[in-house]
Amino acid sequence: MEINKFRKNIPPSFGERVTILSIDGGGVRGVIPGVILAYLEEQLQAIDGKDARIAHYFDVIAGTSTGGLVTAMLTAPKNKDSARPLFDAKDI
Repeated sequence: MEINKFRKNIPPSFGERVTILSIDGGGVRGVIPGVILAYLEEQLQAIDGKDARIAHYFDVIAGTSTGGLVTAMLTAPKNKDSARPLFDAKDI
């Protein structure tokens, strides 16, 4: 098989690295990743501007249980014509 056939299935990345954000579940403890992600997004906005969102910095975002819900909120598009996520990390 030709390797180039499968390259189209690789997530987009900056450079040679694929970046992955994995968010753990834990029920009520899911608040902890939410606080950390809000802080991370705030720092990214200080560097890249107020429109910076966590979803723009990772190729793959996944989670289990509560982490899966957080993942959906961070990556759901605002509308069909926008790449901007519906929720900011601070909204979670």
